[in-house]
Amino acid sequence: MTLELLETLETTSKRYSVTPDQAAELKTDEAAEEVTITWQHVTDRPPSVLVTAPAGEEGWAVPIPHRPPWLMERIMKDAPAWWLK
Repeated sequence: MTLELLETLETTSKRYSVTPDQAAELKTDEAAEEVTITWQHVTDRPPSVLVTAPAGEEGWAVPIPHRPPWLMERIMKDAPAWWLK
């Protein structure tokens, strides 16, 4: 990503607690107690969303590619207006 594109980046992140049943649906190696959803948009590019869960004691996060219905609902319900355009 170039500096020019980085200057146009809009990003919003929110953390959510998940139930044990929801965590099982995420299909991660470790049971997640929370997920972080990050909505991003760069001018002239399609918006994107990244969902991650904490992994390990060092504070790393792993991406979660699987999107169960409850997670898709959360992504769309809480998305910033600029991301929905």
